[in-house]
Amino acid sequence: MNRHEMREKLVVSVYQSLLLDRTLKTTVEDNFENEAIDPYVYALVDRLEKDKGNYIQKIEPHLNHWSFARLAYMDQAILLVAMAELEEGVNDKAVIINEAVNIAKTYCEEDSFRYINSVLDHS
Repeated sequence: MNRHEMREKLVVSVYQSLLLDRTLKTTVEDNFENEAIDPYVYALVDRLEKDKGNYIQKIEPHLNHWSFARLAYMDQAILLVAMAELEEGVNDKAVIINEAVNIAKTYCEEDSFRYINSVLDHS
């Protein structure tokens, strides 16, 4: 499994965690059930569990008078994973934003990728 596929599964796991109010570790284990989980994914999960509130505080000023809670769960998931990746510092910011935009184009409303791009670019 390549990094894009792992990132996509992690976003889906975060989405399910938000939607179903389940722990992130449980949803990650469910989504990666028969596959080895890369240590990078575990690092992001740990970061998300520890710093989710901080990421939301960093995101909200860039939402143009919206609150994070008003965003669709998938949009929230994409932004949270991208913020964790930015904090992890392993990948280039442009790569992380591009991946987030591509995932948004697949899973989100038609124009969601635009504000996801903007929020991440200004974060």
